[in-house]
Amino acid sequence: MCCSAAIGSAGCQVAKQHVQDGRKENLEGFVKTFDKELPEDAHPGIYALDCEMSYTTYGLELTRVTVVDTDMQVVYDTFVKPDNEIVDYNTRFSGVTEADLADTSISLRDVQAVLLSMFSADTILIGHSLESDLLALKVIHSTVVDTAVLFPHRLGLPYKRSLRNLMADYLRQIIQDNVDGHSSSEDASACMHLVIWKIREDAKTKRAINLES
Repeated sequence: MCCSAAIGSAGCQVAKQHVQDGRKENLEGFVKTFDKELPEDAHPGIYALDCEMSYTTYGLELTRVTVVDTDMQVVYDTFVKPDNEIVDYNTRFSGVTEADLADTSISLRDVQAVLLSMFSADTILIGHSLESDLLALKVIHSTVVDTAVLFPHRLGLPYKRSLRNLMADYLRQIIQDNVDGHSSSEDASACMHLVIWKIREDAKTKRAINLES
């Protein structure tokens, strides 16, 4: 998929060792967002999030998380020190380097504590293939908007359109164009942009239908 070379030809990427996902093999340490009492005029919040992961001796582990609000402002962004030794920073996709994590002491438990304080069970979380991010965060949350579902592939699941493709198609914007890997803040903001665009487009359609009727 990466270089479209013929099957059986020499690989375009060389790694020191094989890596694995591993996230579904250990289901310990999950936390769940909970109900919170809010003032009458308060809203539980709408946020978009994106995670970056690197390969460790355990498998894929969280190494960065970014949360943005509806104004596309970053409200939380941190590198995360995984529990196990890193064997591949996955920089080509994650954008995370050895230098990024050199002075990081933030653990997954620290991140979970922050997110549980920021979110309630009613907070709307937006993301692309959000199940992957929640799995890396080990967070159970049900109030979600997933742009991979909101903008389905024409062949249906399990096929999904990439976030880069959706942004180019609907908003005429190019993202993930950096040779240094993905930016979690850029990806989270892209998800928020897409959902806001979709809401506005749906509102236009409803208005037109109401005028016709």
